[in-house]
Amino acid sequence: MKRYKSERNGILEVGQVLYTKRFALTLDRALCKGCELCKLACPREAITLIPVEGRAPIVDIDEGKCDFHGICAAVCPFSAIKIITDGCEEIPAVAKEVFPVLTRDIAVDSAKCPPGCNKCEEACPLGIISVNDEVIIQKELCAGCQLCWTACPTDAIEVTKFIEGSIKIDTQLCPDDCRKCLDACPVNAMGIADGKVYAKDMHCIYCGACKLVCPADGALKIERTAIRHSPVESGAWNKALEKLTSLTGLQRELSAENASRARKAVENLEAEVEA
Repeated sequence: MKRYKSERNGILEVGQVLYTKRFALTLDRALCKGCELCKLACPREAITLIPVEGRAPIVDIDEGKCDFHGICAAVCPFSAIKIITDGCEEIPAVAKEVFPVLTRDIAVDSAKCPPGCNKCEEACPLGIISVNDEVIIQKELCAGCQLCWTACPTDAIEVTKFIEGSIKIDTQLCPDDCRKCLDACPVNAMGIADGKVYAKDMHCIYCGACKLVCPADGALKIERTAIRHSPVESGAWNKALEKLTSLTGLQRELSAENASRARKAVENLEAEVEA
């Protein structure tokens, strides 16, 4: 068995070579925004965030700890991480149904698009929308900020966020003239009013990049209350959910799972009685 780590042209790669299989994890630094979701979700604590003055942290991965299950890739809102097994891209944890697919989507009704309008393209902070004769969106790179949706004058675009929550800023704790969170936010979900920074909750994706650069302890608080995902019953998912969301979010998820199991048990019982 051989493990390796390399970086070239902005792509960090860690890998493991076995006699019969080859695993690789790649991180595209051009797509990575230095948020905290991958670090929080990683069950092996293989991911660290290296602070950088004046910008979001740099993600680093310990090739000795990584298990290449791809939970980090599943939770990355920017699709910056990929897992490649024997040359094929997949997320093993999702393929083996021990981790869910996080539910996010962006859809365009072209029939509603006004001729010559490109407001969605102008509004997209990630530059993944282009408008020529039609609206073209790189859906796999959409983080769900909904800025295109609110900019659209005809409601032709609909966006589903996969994380719900809240963000609060205590401006009394903010250092004078500090704009670090504003600069770090990857989706332009922050603004300034009356000289103070505020968060646009509708557009926040709760990735935590702003909190990581905030120099004032307690000035910025993020609470993730719910995550949309495909059905799954897994200890790995419950552990990740515990780290990603608030205790309230975890309790809500577990309560929903218990209710679902109870409904299935009742339905099975009724089917047996009818038979």
